[in-house]
Amino acid sequence: MTVVSDSTTLISLAKIGQFELLRDLFTEIIIPASVYEEVVNKGKGKQGQQQVKNSSWVKLKPVKNRLAVQALKTVLGEGE
Repeated sequence: MTVVSDSTTLISLAKIGQFELLRDLFTEIIIPASVYEEVVNKGKGKQGQQQVKNSSWVKLKPVKNRLAVQALKTVLGEGE
């Protein structure tokens, strides 16, 4: 099964040493560029950065519905 993840899930599981649980539950994790930016680029040296960067089963995919993203940004952070 494939699932879309936000940054909080990735970072939190990495913090408690359970990042691989995602791979056990799902065959592929899809993240948008904003999640990658938050966890990998802005998160250098922090929990989750290396796990996301080095996991072949975490896939970066572009968001197609930009209007929905703009609407949700009023209540959610960029990486959520």
